[in-house]
Amino acid sequence: MRFIAPLLLAFALVPMSAVAQQDPAARSPFVVEQTYWIKPGKELQFIGLFEKNRIPLLRAKIKDGRILWARLSRPRFNSANEQWDLRVTVAWRDADSAVEPVAQGKTQLTTEQQIIEELVVERTDVPIQEWNVNISSN
Repeated sequence: MRFIAPLLLAFALVPMSAVAQQDPAARSPFVVEQTYWIKPGKELQFIGLFEKNRIPLLRAKIKDGRILWARLSRPRFNSANEQWDLRVTVAWRDADSAVEPVAQGKTQLTTEQQIIEELVVERTDVPIQEWNVNISSN
């Protein structure tokens, strides 16, 4: 225990800009891709409810600065049952801003939120890395 206090003090005295310079990932957005597989024939119902209930929450977090950008996509043609139905990619300001506070007590889902949950067959949340490919002609 006596070794922890000096270590914490030493870390506190290091300028935060020096820490950020050492870790480029600390300055880059934390991108998470959510992929949804929906019950067959219910895709449009799910997307309508998602736009009504979840998009306003994303917009509020963009306005607060926690989210830098959000992108929704779906396949133009659904060729196989295994194919995902909706993909939501969110660029959080950093990893800490992606953490949702734990609500005290049990929160009650609205009827529409409950329907959204029931329409989902499978969902994955995957932190991803993105980069641009710049093609320059020499």
